[in-house]
Amino acid sequence: MEKEKYDYLDINPEKHGAVESYVMEIISKYEDYEGLRYTYKDYLQWPEDERWELIDGVPYSMSPAPSKRHQEICLALCSEFYNYLKGEPCKAYIAPFDVRLVDEGESDDDASTVLQPDIVVICDRTKLDKAGCKGTPDLVVEITSPYTAKKDVIRKFAAYEKFGVKEYWIVRPEEETVTVFKLSNENKYGRPEIYCRNDKIQVGIFDDLIIQLEDIFKD
Repeated sequence: MEKEKYDYLDINPEKHGAVESYVMEIISKYEDYEGLRYTYKDYLQWPEDERWELIDGVPYSMSPAPSKRHQEICLALCSEFYNYLKGEPCKAYIAPFDVRLVDEGESDDDASTVLQPDIVVICDRTKLDKAGCKGTPDLVVEITSPYTAKKDVIRKFAAYEKFGVKEYWIVRPEEETVTVFKLSNENKYGRPEIYCRNDKIQVGIFDDLIIQLEDIFKD
């Protein structure tokens, strides 16, 4: 059998004294999926008390519910965006909030990628409708858990890069780190920036928004 090939994303926050070791994510190829492929039209028929996401037509359950720590970090971080954006054209939203990522020429019903990021920032209000967002957000934040880490780092990373999300943050509550990916001129995510609890993040899509992570990770 041919040995499985892996790409390695070596995230090295060595410069931060608060981090004692490398953070390594092994990004493998997608597993083969033999089940049915679904669309947004199918998604709308599923029970309202169940939370799902679609990535390339593959359904992913979002249960169990996020932890208390996850929600505390999400609320603190979204508050930073919300307060900064008061009176501005950009808007920040927290999950559950449907983001339909559609290919060129694809109808809304046929969209095969529907995500519920923990936080999204959207600056083009024409993308907003009663159902959420149709189109690519400017910034996305995902807060990992043991149940979502692989999906956030592999599958969502690929989707956000494919559809051109300018800035993608992965927050790891246990490590108290934030990994920031920014879209290059070649429409690919470059080498990540790593931030720890004692750091400040200069938000890439805004010139004067700086977030102190100590406030975000505060117990």
